[in-house]
Amino acid sequence: QVLQVSENAGQHLGHEAAQLLGQPVSRVIGAVGEARLREMLGRNSMDSGASYAFTLPPGTDRVALDVCAHTSDGMVVLEFEATGRGESRDDDDFFMLVKAAVSRLQAPSSVREFCQQVTQEVRAITGLDRVMAYRFHADHHGEVIAESKSDALSPWLGLHYPAADIPQPAREIYKRLWIRPLPDAAGPLVELIPLANPDTGRALDMTHCALRGASVMYTEYLSNMGAAASLTMPIMRDGELWGLIACHHGQPTAFPHQMRAACELLAQVASLQLKSSDRIESLEYGLKVEQIHQELVAKAAREGDLLALSDRQPSLLDAMDANGAALYHMERWWTAGSTPSEEQLDALADWVNQRPEFSSMTRPVFATDMLSREYPEGAEISDVASGVIAVQVSRLRRDLIIWFRPETMQT
Repeated sequence: QVLQVSENAGQHLGHEAAQLLGQPVSRVIGAVGEARLREMLGRNSMDSGASYAFTLPPGTDRVALDVCAHTSDGMVVLEFEATGRGESRDDDDFFMLVKAAVSRLQAPSSVREFCQQVTQEVRAITGLDRVMAYRFHADHHGEVIAESKSDALSPWLGLHYPAADIPQPAREIYKRLWIRPLPDAAGPLVELIPLANPDTGRALDMTHCALRGASVMYTEYLSNMGAAASLTMPIMRDGELWGLIACHHGQPTAFPHQMRAACELLAQVASLQLKSSDRIESLEYGLKVEQIHQELVAKAAREGDLLALSDRQPSLLDAMDANGAALYHMERWWTAGSTPSEEQLDALADWVNQRPEFSSMTRPVFATDMLSREYPEGAEISDVASGVIAVQVSRLRRDLIIWFRPETMQT
């Protein structure tokens, strides 16, 4: 029995909302559609997301409609969308595109290369103006680490966005959804009639509804960026939100269910494959560090002078991809690259040697990406030493190796 109907039912279903309330669902989807729906409900659990159910053929007062269904709070939610047939590819086209895309996603070794490939594949499937891979950092702010776009648009690759741009409630929703379409950010919001379910007295949970409206904050956000439509997919790693695949388009556009299903599958594959690319990148980095380590040890032993570690290639800088490095040994500093002055190094070493990390017998390493947050004097050297890693070489002589990275300027 129909309990709630969107107020635009007359425009799309040929019956006004008031005429459908309390009626059997066959009034909308016919006896064949109802039988198909009952079959799906008897066979599958449908509470974890919407599935394509069937296509309603065109009628005298409506176009052909794809019907997607899922369950929520003991009820069935049906969504009706114009098929888009003739305006987009058919199911076989999407299948072949996804199959080819999945094959190509096996190749990249680095995470950035992998994300770049993901953006290119999603854009090939959707045809949207801009597709970005957006990675969350430890403090939850985001960075655009890959982008595929039309030539007319300015690049956003490398831009960083505040954590508040994607509030925590939105992040939690993305852990439960594989895709979030918004075909027309400026389109009108359509209410349900009645607003509260008459059986439960509660509002409908629309988490899994593709036709769910967006908050005014989000639509204004898109408008400020010149986007009229958006499509968003999460990139998950170990059950946590690692990043997003964010797509923008300059004009309102339909996202038919075949396209959404293809993008959903790509997001799932990307989440699985990301771990593999990350592991390959880590292994390659580990091999590089081990090779540099062996060369450094051999040079120091052969030349008998720590200058071999600081002023020749490879140096201490190469292992850590740092801008500067300093080694304290034999009561003096040996430096490479951009480092603080010796007086500043002395003060920093005195402070670092008191750190609780160095009381650990298992991993005596101190690391920070914002030195001045913990060491106020660090503000004076942030141009060369905003990021710091320090390792004790000898507890008895309090010898250290310290690597430095400069601050990242923000606008």
